[in-house]
Amino acid sequence: MKIPEARVPILIGQNGEIKKEIEKLTNTELTINSKSGNVEIVQKIDFKDENYNPLNIFLAEKIVNAIGRGFNPKKAFKLIEPDVNLDIIKLDELLGKSQKKLKRMKGRIIGRNGEMRNKIESFSGALMSVYGKTVSLIGAFEEIKIARKSISMILSGAPLNVVLNFLEKKFRERKRNEFRKIFKPEF
Repeated sequence: MKIPEARVPILIGQNGEIKKEIEKLTNTELTINSKSGNVEIVQKIDFKDENYNPLNIFLAEKIVNAIGRGFNPKKAFKLIEPDVNLDIIKLDELLGKSQKKLKRMKGRIIGRNGEMRNKIESFSGALMSVYGKTVSLIGAFEEIKIARKSISMILSGAPLNVVLNFLEKKFRERKRNEFRKIFKPEF
């Protein structure tokens, strides 16, 4: 797989800390070419190891991909949790090749001083990164679904107050359901 060259130092980390952490958590071996940004992930096969899981190579790939898409490594490590996923929205496929339109839409998604991005993150519960020609999301299925819908609304030209109303409504619904689960009366 390949990540942007600018993200290679973040993937490696200071003294190789991030790379070692990924290798340890996923029982894989990473070979990183810092000139081209190519990353090779190889599964360490040790059936006696209690942490061995043949799907760890995909987990390592998701973490490397998340870091390559602009996430802080600490946020990318949330992908280790079983119900947390990475979703990448390719803006150039949705908006076309116009750089002006891409820049404008990225600006709408981020908002003034990052306000819209922060609102999407706080109301949906998903983590968000706008990097290059992509918008990436880390979170549970429902969180990603809400964030993806709000981004879709922004890209289709909906007024930002309509998007905020949608996010607030979904946030209230989610909190109401959590409250019901906690305080469900038992007879």
